[in-house]
Amino acid sequence: MPESPTTLEEIVSGPGDPLLWLVTDGKAGHENQTLALAKNLQELAPFRIHLAGKSLREMRKTRDQPALVIGTGHRTHLPLLAAARHFECPSVVIMKPTIPTVFFDLCFIPEHDLKKPPASHVVPTKGMLNLLPVAVPPKKDRGLILVGGPSRHHGFEGRTLARAIQRIITDRPGLSWDLTDSRRTPGEFRREISKLDLRFHPAEECPAGWLLDSMLASREIWVTEDSMSMIYEALTAQAKVGLLPMPRKSRQGRIARSIDRLVAEGWTCFPDPEELPAPPNPPTTLHEASRCARELLKRYPALA
Repeated sequence: MPESPTTLEEIVSGPGDPLLWLVTDGKAGHENQTLALAKNLQELAPFRIHLAGKSLREMRKTRDQPALVIGTGHRTHLPLLAAARHFECPSVVIMKPTIPTVFFDLCFIPEHDLKKPPASHVVPTKGMLNLLPVAVPPKKDRGLILVGGPSRHHGFEGRTLARAIQRIITDRPGLSWDLTDSRRTPGEFRREISKLDLRFHPAEECPAGWLLDSMLASREIWVTEDSMSMIYEALTAQAKVGLLPMPRKSRQGRIARSIDRLVAEGWTCFPDPEELPAPPNPPTTLHEASRCARELLKRYPALA
């Protein structure tokens, strides 16, 4: 069956405004990054947004003329290039593509994925783009703990992690603490969580929007170091962010280098064995989706 396209038109846009053609692969993480860039473009100029999937049939049938095609993820690359060629408009890829970047007009790639100085059409980003808003509400006296799980880059030691979490919540009695896990979190870790003085929200039971709202409300967020996207989302939410150490399988991998770079630049910290420091105030406001949208319009001013 053909993929069902969707067109999102905000109050600021109308039928004659430029169209952003979003090539998506059905993966929520990829689609959210694509939407994050598109929605931040829409904050700056009256664009229409079309979720086109990766169907070439839909591309050939449309009578619209997109001003720009955007995609994230390996499975979008060829449909993205086909759409850019068909519509004769610029192609924008998010995340490091699996084919050479020279094929795309503009690339937004996390800095930890770049091994050499980028070409002029490659814009390094600090982490992944996300859907958090630019303007955040006032913080509440809440703390949030986000737990990932074992991965290609990290192991998992549940009892050690539970002790670190207990230390944090004991040291921060003025904050009301919530914890949520992920699909990667080992099931037996929930027994350790049950011993802690906090509210546990299993990932599969969290309603839509709960995590984003909790990040925006929380004054302090601690994230296991394997959860890269959560770290950058917590920073984008303008919380103070601390890192919960996880066993590293390699100290020289790109994920480890990225984490150590964030610590060195003052964005976050690990708990000290002797004294638990408060996570640092971020050196500046981080909102990469908005920055990338501004950079794109600077390079293609005719779109605005």
